[in-house]
Amino acid sequence: MSSPGRTLGLSAAGAVAGLLLAGYALFTAKGTEADAIAPEDVALVNQRVILQSDFVTQTQIETGAPFPLTSAAERRKVLDEMIDEELLVQRGLEIDLAASDPDVRTALVAGVNLQVDAEILAAPPDESALQQYFADHRDRYAIDGSMDLRDLVLPASARPAAEAAVEAIRAGTSPDEAASRWGLADSGKIGRGDNYDFGVKAKLGESLYTRAATLADGQVADPVEVADQIHVLFMVKRKPIVRLDFAQARDTVWQDFQREARMRVEQANLDYLKSRAEIRVAPRLQP
Repeated sequence: MSSPGRTLGLSAAGAVAGLLLAGYALFTAKGTEADAIAPEDVALVNQRVILQSDFVTQTQIETGAPFPLTSAAERRKVLDEMIDEELLVQRGLEIDLAASDPDVRTALVAGVNLQVDAEILAAPPDESALQQYFADHRDRYAIDGSMDLRDLVLPASARPAAEAAVEAIRAGTSPDEAASRWGLADSGKIGRGDNYDFGVKAKLGESLYTRAATLADGQVADPVEVADQIHVLFMVKRKPIVRLDFAQARDTVWQDFQREARMRVEQANLDYLKSRAEIRVAPRLQP
């Protein structure tokens, strides 16, 4: 004979098992809320949705045809590809791929910044703001000039010879003849032919570039002493810098304005993330 306690226990266990089975059937049956696919979605992959809008866009991109004109087979192929991609993305997140793959980390950083920048990228340019930015950075917007320049040098102690060479050049003597007569040598810093202004400035330095920039074709500057040398600068051919007006530079101004705005919002986002984060740096690397 069964004891009342055993019978009660078996009944309770059966009831619990029945409830569990009923609950499982309720939440996994097709058409239930847990398994249903919303009208705006085309699939669920581990409860992550693939949107109908993304599906339509991807189908049109891959087939090159409007969505209504695509076949069922084409649509299914695209959907299978999107499901495969979602599975791989989920797996990458599961194994924390960003921790070991530099390309994934770079893509994540770019993606987050693009999301932060979205409002700026979508905003139309404000003409008054662009014009003010142009005025504040006027020197940026120009077509760089070029120089075909001779840089002839003598020791600092030979200033009289340098002055005589300059006078001779101004009187019509060629730079090569004057250099040969008074012992000047090419500095070797500037190549023959056209050189952009920024290159001349980088190679000769600020003071010599400033002096050279005042010369027109065929002119020679007074001797300039730099360090332990005397320089004689002769301009063979000069193409001066051309300053652009706002209309000519507008596209570049907008790009620069937008880039700086993106840098500001990206830095603000980083500052916010740092304010919420716990960051510990090894003592040897602390300031």
